[in-house]
Amino acid sequence: MCVDGAADMGKSSARTHGQENERRIKANNREYNAQFRYANNYIKTSKYSIITFLPLNLLEQFQRLANFYFLCLLVLQLIPAISSLTPITTAIPLIGVLALTAVKDAYDDFQRHQNDSQVNHRRAKTLRNGKLVEEKWASVQVGDVIRLENDQFVAADILLLSSSEPNGLCYIETAELDGETNLKCRQCLLETAAMGQDDAQLGAFDGEIVCETPNNLLNKFDGTLSWREQHFSLDNDKILLRGCVLRNTSWCYGVVVFAGKDTKLMQNSGKTKFKRTSIDRLLNFLIIGIVLFLLSMCVFCTVACGVWEWLVGRYFQAYLPWDTLVPAEPASGAIVIALLVFFSYAIVMNTVVPISLYVSVEVIRFAQSFLINWDEKMYYEKSGTAAKARTTTLNEELGQIQYIFSDKTGTLTQNIMTFNKCSIAGVCYGDVIDENTGEIMEVTDRGKRRSKGTGGAALGATGPAGATVAVTATPGANGARTRLLETEHEQGRSTPGATPHSTEPLDFSDNPEYEPEFKFFDSKLLKAVKQGDRHVFDFFRLLALCHTVMPDQKNGRLEYQAQSPDESALVSAARNFGFVFRERSPNTITIEVMGKTEVYELLCILDFNNVRKRMSVILKKDGEIRLYTKGADNVIYDRLKRSNQEEVKSKTQEHLNKFAGEGLRTLALAWRPLEERGFAEWKRRHQAAALAIHDRDERLDAIYEEIETDLILLGVTAIEDKLQDGVPETIANLSMAGMKIWVLTGDKQETAINIGYSCQLLTDDMAEVFVIDGAAHDDVDRQLAKCRDSIRVVNTFLPHGSSEAKSSSVETANGGGSVSRPSPGRSANVKLNAPAVSVVTFRWELNTLAHDSNEYVTAGGPYSADAHEHNADDSNGFAIVVNGHSLVHCLHPKLEEKFLDVVLQCRSVICCRVTPLQKAMVVELIKKSRKAVTLAIGDGANDVSMIKAAHIGVGISGQEGMQAVLASDYSIAQFRFLQRLLLVHGRWSYYRMCKFLRYFFYKNFAFTVCHFWFAMFCGFSAQTVFDEMFISVYNLFYTSLPVLALGVFEQDVSDATSLQFPKLYAPGHTSQLFNKTEFIKSTLHGCFTSLVLFLIPYGTYKDGLAPDGKILSDHMLLGSVVATILIIDNTTQIALDTTYWTVFNHVTIWGSLVSYFVLDYFYNYVIGGPYVGSLTVALTQATFWFTAVLTMMILMVPVVSWRLACSRRRPTLAERLRARTRWRRAAAAPAPRTPSARRARRSVRSGYAFAHQEGFGRLITSGKIMRRIPHADAALSALASLPGKFHPRSSTPPPSPPSPPSPRAPKQDLDSVDL
Repeated sequence: MCVDGAADMGKSSARTHGQENERRIKANNREYNAQFRYANNYIKTSKYSIITFLPLNLLEQFQRLANFYFLCLLVLQLIPAISSLTPITTAIPLIGVLALTAVKDAYDDFQRHQNDSQVNHRRAKTLRNGKLVEEKWASVQVGDVIRLENDQFVAADILLLSSSEPNGLCYIETAELDGETNLKCRQCLLETAAMGQDDAQLGAFDGEIVCETPNNLLNKFDGTLSWREQHFSLDNDKILLRGCVLRNTSWCYGVVVFAGKDTKLMQNSGKTKFKRTSIDRLLNFLIIGIVLFLLSMCVFCTVACGVWEWLVGRYFQAYLPWDTLVPAEPASGAIVIALLVFFSYAIVMNTVVPISLYVSVEVIRFAQSFLINWDEKMYYEKSGTAAKARTTTLNEELGQIQYIFSDKTGTLTQNIMTFNKCSIAGVCYGDVIDENTGEIMEVTDRGKRRSKGTGGAALGATGPAGATVAVTATPGANGARTRLLETEHEQGRSTPGATPHSTEPLDFSDNPEYEPEFKFFDSKLLKAVKQGDRHVFDFFRLLALCHTVMPDQKNGRLEYQAQSPDESALVSAARNFGFVFRERSPNTITIEVMGKTEVYELLCILDFNNVRKRMSVILKKDGEIRLYTKGADNVIYDRLKRSNQEEVKSKTQEHLNKFAGEGLRTLALAWRPLEERGFAEWKRRHQAAALAIHDRDERLDAIYEEIETDLILLGVTAIEDKLQDGVPETIANLSMAGMKIWVLTGDKQETAINIGYSCQLLTDDMAEVFVIDGAAHDDVDRQLAKCRDSIRVVNTFLPHGSSEAKSSSVETANGGGSVSRPSPGRSANVKLNAPAVSVVTFRWELNTLAHDSNEYVTAGGPYSADAHEHNADDSNGFAIVVNGHSLVHCLHPKLEEKFLDVVLQCRSVICCRVTPLQKAMVVELIKKSRKAVTLAIGDGANDVSMIKAAHIGVGISGQEGMQAVLASDYSIAQFRFLQRLLLVHGRWSYYRMCKFLRYFFYKNFAFTVCHFWFAMFCGFSAQTVFDEMFISVYNLFYTSLPVLALGVFEQDVSDATSLQFPKLYAPGHTSQLFNKTEFIKSTLHGCFTSLVLFLIPYGTYKDGLAPDGKILSDHMLLGSVVATILIIDNTTQIALDTTYWTVFNHVTIWGSLVSYFVLDYFYNYVIGGPYVGSLTVALTQATFWFTAVLTMMILMVPVVSWRLACSRRRPTLAERLRARTRWRRAAAAPAPRTPSARRARRSVRSGYAFAHQEGFGRLITSGKIMRRIPHADAALSALASLPGKFHPRSSTPPPSPPSPPSPRAPKQDLDSVDL
């Protein structure tokens, strides 16, 4: 039997079905199908073509109001009557920024074109006139019959006609569609299967298909096939979708039903959207305000000019004649002059919104993108993949992420299951015991071992073969000892009682079918196999026989294709221990046991389903009939024979609890002998139930129940679902940074929950984990209401941070808690009381840090973050798991508000069995309802729509193709790099951009508003203070490079500190560093600066005389003085703003000051500018230097005083950290070490490997697994006796803090960083 693990999918975009909306297709008849103009198989994900690039790109760019504003300004400057500046001053920067952006956009779209071309030029075998010909994918059309071969991608959505497998079966992998790598089964009609691979018959096939119109429902297809005067019903089991891969099937034929953009894969892809950052949107708004401010100044100057001309100016026409356009009559002449002056001032003061702002922003973003691309710490050596910024317009948005939506398969996990441990006949295998300490060692992938005591702050002592022995941190005296051991390790000394001991994986090379990548470390199991232990042989025989795995030979090597990675791991384990599954037929299974072939007659398969949670096979060999079964442990235990197994059951139960406490996926194995007569009778009734028309499934389940009783327990397996490296730590740190993480996956509910616990999205200390799995609208409504009531009750009687919650947390952490089983009536939520598994609390760490260094737990550990809301206590968190078919109703407008009310109060949200379109809908819901900045991360084609919908899309270069990467804005190789991308590059980019904008607006207001003050002294004639050339190059040369260096290289803290203190990320969530308030502050500061810059020199030089009696009050001299002091002020201001000095900063800042004098002299003396000699005269007078010093003191003293006062009274976290770094650099304490990720996993036994709908195991209570390190006292004494090196600490534990911590690591208290 084939079990399709697909779930009900989300909302359909299909049109209502009707006679006018159905699709009609005739196979092998292009002329008939052409009349309907169905889409061909050509796909297009790019935005532009050669013809449309220029107009569309310009249209996008002029959506920026600043670009449109400067276009209008350029038009005004072309009118000589109103312009006092040449149009070149605006045209060159505008054309430059448009060209730079266009080149970048063209490059991005060229990459998309290349990918489209690569896909469209793939080869497909198509039948033409009864013969197979090779064609490009793009040439395939609806109605064509195509041939697929093993491991090929399906070119289009096709109706399966025939295959190489018996009964028209074929196997596909749907990872590109739903993220699942397990095999799924499809079966064609038996009538068409008879054509086989006869090209003549298939070429003559003329069936007519009437089916639904294109839609995005991956698991639904309705249609009929009319052929040879017969009608056949078509459903999803007969359809192969584009993006699937053919597996374990030599060949198959199918007729194309949907092609190109009509395929379900493309229907779920979503549209490419033009993304803009929140700062871009804010700038658009601010530019409107700036333009209004500019217009208000122009209006004021216009009115004032009219009044001045009417009262004063008309009497000076002999000296200042009016233009010929101006009427001679005073009143009308004054009005005309005033109107012309309005446009003149609009041009003169246009630099208040300089076009160079956008040039600079694009350059900074471009440079920041290269810093991301060049970051060696985000380079993945295994695949040789570096991080890549695929867009250069969204960098600062990486510093403002509030919600992260992540795929599971291939994103959080490696999608690799490994056989980790097992228990056989009451004996546990898989643990490695350290001979010196007696500790159970945890062996990691990298050949390292960690001890399994209560502590997890593991200290590595490097031994032979790179093995690492972990010494644990325990409260009190053990904690003190551990500190000494850590210090000893850092001094490079060996430690008594912690002698390095090598751990090498077992050598299976004696087995010719062993797999080099398989690793197991406990030699006891291999020894038992070699000694022929009967129980061990039965255990591995069951693993080799009880499954639905398909064997395949590739390049002379035996390979397996399984419906589940769990099954593949179990069969692989049996293979490596010498029990090799060789082949299967409909009636036999052949295995090889220690080199000897055994053939079993397959009598029956009792397949798995969600209710049974187990599968069985009935086999016959040498006249003996046996039933082998495996399944969820609680299901198997209920069916065990009650006599003579109590001791084995008890010991196995202990091992189950132990495995579950380590977060391993457990599976119980059992068997029973069958009598031939009894089996024959059972088989007869089984066949009758299988042929029943009504209630077939229920009758089969009842028949299965009859025979799956009186089982004999063999043992249990423990499989590790491998997370990618660093996933728990990454999620923990991102959560501490204030980001909410949602997992949206197409995978099964139980698998998603398992991973949730493994990566600490779900934890035992949560108050409640809700499961929403209702199939109907009313069911979902009731479940959401229950969830909301539960949250309200808990928050009312056990509020966050309450002493009851905290004391309860501490009690359970010390073994005082008990696990309650969920009541039968509460299917909507599962109560999770904290189990009695001891976990590290770092009490001594927390106390010491709070009173000494206040240093947070480093970012390297999984406990270094609080995954809840910023101010919520861990002990009362909620989590919710939502099924895809329930999510359909949750996203309905009637339930949307209630759904949001629940999920927004949950610390973690997991949506499973969701379609690609549903992923995008969830992202859109949060964007719309929370106005939050979102990030979506995934690695498969099923994540593309989510990636496109989010503000930021991140693709992982994984095993599911490059679709996600090509649709993304940023690509990384591993999920763990996300924390560096956000906490370091994202935060830096946001910080730099905000600082850049604050300074940019300040300097431009300081420069531009000088014209406004001067207007009051020049009759509002639009005369400029500065030289025209100075105005043109002020932003281009004099002040551009320093601010660019600031925007590219500035850092408030180092990358290590950014990762160590994720709370540094918090300001981005509320746009603290640049918002309307900060903008107003910058502009007011600029206006004040311009006032001082103009009035002090004006007052000094108005009636000033040189010592030799020459008059100093000329316009050009004043302009040169004000310009020079302005440049000095800008240089000083940016020097104060720069925290992180590099060579580039020094060169640009001081070089710009020097360049001002060099360029001024060059322009005026070499080229012959009008201001020749003005600056020279000013610099030779003492008056200038006194004026400059006085002006700078008035400008800088308030700024410096205000900053010092703020840093003293209200220092930011970054300021405190910088101060601590400076003051403690000489005596920096080692960062506290963090525990192993494995120690915090929940005590939940995984259910069976396949899909369940009603729970996945029992919550368990495990005894303390902390062990005292043998000989630790001797080690302490030995270390303390070393002269001048070590000082023993008191063995009594430090006093407990008033509120004991939860079983997670201490939280970051931002106010506790002691300076």
